[in-house]
Parts: sequence; structure tokens; C-alpha cells
Amino acid sequence: MTLVCSTHGGFPEYQVTWRTHNRTLEPQEAVNKTTQDPGTGTYNISSRVNVTEGQNITCSIYNTLLNETQSNAIIIEASKGENHLLKFSLVAICPLVILLIAVILCLKYPNFRKPWRKMIHCCPKPEPENTAQQPEIAELNPQQ
Repeated sequence: MTLVCSTHGGFPEYQVTWRTHNRTLEPQEAVNKTTQDPGTGTYNISSRVNVTEGQNITCSIYNTLLNETQSNAIIIEASKGENHLLKFSLVAICPLVILLIAVILCLKYPNFRKPWRKMIHCCPKPEPENTAQQPEIAELNPQQ
């Protein structure tokens, strides 16, 4: 996660420091960008640091002329990110596990599918009608 601390329109150029837990970050751990307005001569400063979850971070801007420091602190909690990861894992992985179990069962027990096929073709075939004709008894007339 990247945090940005910035200030605009001050004079002279400010000094920006970052503090986490009980340690002041080294200058090379932050990316600072300073610009000076050519019309007014005031300074705009932006400072960025990369942080991890579960930290208490403070950005301080010091004005040497006024001997004044302005600070702003933020606490980045680790639990929120872990909850999102857990929710994503459950939503994404559970359907895949269920699908995998179904495929394994179908491959391991191929006869398991047969009752379902019978249910789909539930209507028995009609028995063929007996088309053989009954022999007719005819009177034979020997006189003919």
C-alpha cells in the first residue's frame, strides 16, 4: 500500500519525515517530489512511502522558518485485508472443490450415472403388437 503526504504553497521548503512504530524512516525509504511556483516562490511537496498492513504511520512536515511541525497519523489495520482475502477464498475456492469432487466421483464410479440415465428415459418402449393373424377356421366344402 502506498501512502502520500503533501502540502502546498509554503515557504521555505519543508522537511518531510515519516515515522512508523518507534522508528523514523530513512530519507531513501520515501519518494519526495518538490516543486516551486515561479510566480509566488512557494513550495509544493509530495512524499510517498510504501507500507504494509498493521502499522501506525505518521507524516510530519517541518517549517524551519516558523519552527513549526504539522503531523498527520494513520493506522492501517491488518484484519480488514485478511477478511477480504478470506471471503475471496471462500467464494472462489469452494465451487472449484465441489466441481472437483463431482468429477472424481463420476470417474471413479461410472455406474453411478446409469440410474440417472434411466430416469431420463423413464417411459418404457411400447410392446409391439402381435401382428401375427390368428388362423381362421374355414369350412371346407368338399363339394366345391
